Amino acid sequence: MNIIAVDDENLVLEDIKDICEGFDFVTSVNTFSNPADALEYTVLNNVDVAFLDIEMPVMSGIELAKRFNRIRPDIKIIFVTGFKEYAYYAFGVNAIGYILKPFSDDMILEQLNKIRPDIPHRYGPKVFVKTFGYFDVFVDGKPMHFSSSKSKELLALLVDRRGGSVSTENAVSALWPDRAYDESVQSLFRKVLKSLRTALSDAGVLDILIDARNQRSVDTSKFDCDSYKLFKDDPEAIKEYQNEYMNGYAWAKQTKQHIDNLLGRN
Repeated sequence: MNIIAVDDENLVLEDIKDICEGFDFVTSVNTFSNPADALEYTVLNNVDVAFLDIEMPVMSGIELAKRFNRIRPDIKIIFVTGFKEYAYYAFGVNAIGYILKPFSDDMILEQLNKIRPDIPHRYGPKVFVKTFGYFDVFVDGKPMHFSSSKSKELLALLVDRRGGSVSTENAVSALWPDRAYDESVQSLFRKVLKSLRTALSDAGVLDILIDARNQRSVDTSKFDCDSYKLFKDDPEAIKEYQNEYMNGYAWAKQTKQHIDNLLGRN
C-alpha cells in the first residue's frame, strides 16, 4: 500500500508517517506540506491512499481531494481535521472517512483496514532486474526498451547502489569518467535522466525511480533482482552467478569483487 499525507503541520506529517510505517502492509509513505508538490508526485507515481488536512492555507484539503479525483479517481481519501464539524465535507468528495486530531495508531489502522482488500488488485507490473552477465530489465517477462545506452547504464548504476542515493556529480563521474564536471556534461546528464524517466514511464514502472533534488535512487521494493537475492544468501541466486556482473560497466567491478569475496571466488 502506497500512502501520501498532506498537511501544513510537520509534526502531524511525522506522526502519520511513523504510524503508517509500522504496518507491514504499507510499502511507502511520502509526506508533503505543499499541496502542489503532492499533486506533482501523484501524477508520476502510484498512490493508494491520501491523508489530507482539511484546513491548509494555500489549498484546502477539499480542493486537493477534488483534483486528486480528476487525475487519479481510484485514490482513497482520508481527511485529517481538528474539528469534528468539518467531517461532513468528506462525503462530498467521495472520501472513505476521516480522523480527528490528535489521532492514535488504532484510528489510522481502522481507516486503512476499510480498503486493504482492494489494494492487491492494483499492484503494478512484475519487474525483474538481471545483473548477472549483462544488465537487463524485464517487465512482465518482456525486455524493457531504452532509447539510449546511457539511460540504461544510469538505471544499472542506481540498481548497483541497492537503494542508496547517487548524486548528479557521482553519476556523471561513473557514466563519463573522462569528462570534466562542467555545464556541458551536466546538460548531457539531464537529457539521459529524462530519457530514463520516459523509458520507465512507457513501461509503466516509473515508480521504481526516486528522483529528489540532485539525488537519485531506486525503490528496491518495486522489483526483484538476482544480485539482491544473492546478498540475502539465496541458494538459487548463488548457483546462477557465473563470475559475471554487469558486464561492460567499469564502475561495476567493485561490486563484482565484493560478490567474489563473499563467495570465496577471488
